[in-house]
Amino acid sequence: MASHQDKGYAAAGRHMRQQPQRSHRFRWLALAVVASLVFVLGLGGFVFLRLQNNVQTAALNLGEKTAELENGALDILVIGSDTRAGANADYGDESDRQSAARSDVMMLVQVSKDRKRITSLSFPRDLMVDIPQCTDTETDTVYPATEDTQINESLSRGGPGCTVATISKITGVNIDHFMLVDFNAVKSLSQVVGGVQVCVTQEIDDSYSGLKLPAGISTVEGEQALSFLRSRHGFGDGSDTGRIQAQQGFMAALLRKVQAEGTLTNPGMLLNIAEAITQNVTVDEGLTNVRTLAGMGAVFGQVDLGKVVFATVPTEPYELDTNKLQLSTEASTVFKKLRNDESLIEPAPEPEAASEEKSAETPATEEIVYQTLIEVNVLNASGADNREEHIVKLVESLDYSAVSGSESDIEYAASSISYPYGFEAEAQQIAEKLGITAVAPSGVATAIEIIIGTDFAEGDVLGQSATEIAGGATGQTADQVTCQQSFSY
Repeated sequence: MASHQDKGYAAAGRHMRQQPQRSHRFRWLALAVVASLVFVLGLGGFVFLRLQNNVQTAALNLGEKTAELENGALDILVIGSDTRAGANADYGDESDRQSAARSDVMMLVQVSKDRKRITSLSFPRDLMVDIPQCTDTETDTVYPATEDTQINESLSRGGPGCTVATISKITGVNIDHFMLVDFNAVKSLSQVVGGVQVCVTQEIDDSYSGLKLPAGISTVEGEQALSFLRSRHGFGDGSDTGRIQAQQGFMAALLRKVQAEGTLTNPGMLLNIAEAITQNVTVDEGLTNVRTLAGMGAVFGQVDLGKVVFATVPTEPYELDTNKLQLSTEASTVFKKLRNDESLIEPAPEPEAASEEKSAETPATEEIVYQTLIEVNVLNASGADNREEHIVKLVESLDYSAVSGSESDIEYAASSISYPYGFEAEAQQIAEKLGITAVAPSGVATAIEIIIGTDFAEGDVLGQSATEIAGGATGQTADQVTCQQSFSY
């Protein structure tokens, strides 16, 4: 973690690429553990003592704040730092150690006013945004406002308070607190809880991050947990959005484990967690308030897992550089819900009404016009013989003419759909037909790819409850057990 003395936060960030490429410096992430900090730090007076002794503080907001939008919700910006100074010196060479930290992880966590819902909204580091004017409170350096700037450059403009100002400006949400955490916390926390269970659809051998996992379910901790969180070459299409989805699955699994094993009611375990985390965190002064922390801990320890949402802000390729991202128009829907202290989970329609609506609207939907132009590939990874033949017929019933099927040599735990940018309407139409909720764009896909997992070994519709997120944002709830779409690299 960068100290106040070596602060000079760096601005560089790796762009999305269609093909993995070697970089001089690795991007280290602590997203899953960073998210868990929000609840493990707020668990009683002994945690407060650890904060007093270990934690560093910094200014909350370095921008020119506009009128605050108070809605009663508690909003915390969690920032993952990739510093390799001090205790993190083993990660990188001398030039890495001399460079300053970057905000490679940005996640807005909102606890509802009634303390019954939690929303975690992730912002990809390659997102192009407008950064407001920020003033470093220690040096009085004024950083002018800039337009169309990569969002992770905000940390280099005086520290985490500028990242707070940037995301507050984007969302219109008044952010109450922040946490800046380095990746060493990942190893410590994952070891304290005895490892976290993860699932991948294919074997991963990522020489960049060091992640090696067999297909299926594994338990990761320590260095392996860190590798899982920072690997981008093994998930989705190799972009930051694919990695974020894997990290969200990790966070959901971590929260399920902590609640199931009673960790939040075990004082000895809480002491170990507090010690592991607070040595690697910088927070605003207000977050060291024991009443705030204790209240947060109580919420995370008792919240209904079905009301904890991990989502990624809706994006699209940046118009001037497709290796970067920009907010899509749907993002405004997500931000409005946060400002109004509303859940991002869209209520599911009544089954009969949904069926009638679909039959009435599908023929007239102007966006769905490429059934005869886009290829659809069905991969049977369910373990059921000839399962792909049945799914192919279901897709063809939607008037898709180029549909093919094949069988996988290994079984996948979860069904999913990926699609090329520009074919979201078609992918969503197929997803609704099959009941598959894991749907995501891919920068390298040339066809709509359907993976049929063991969760969909029979029937016409996947027998799991659908969770639709506002604005078409990708994500999941904490009670959903997911298997990450992966590839061998």
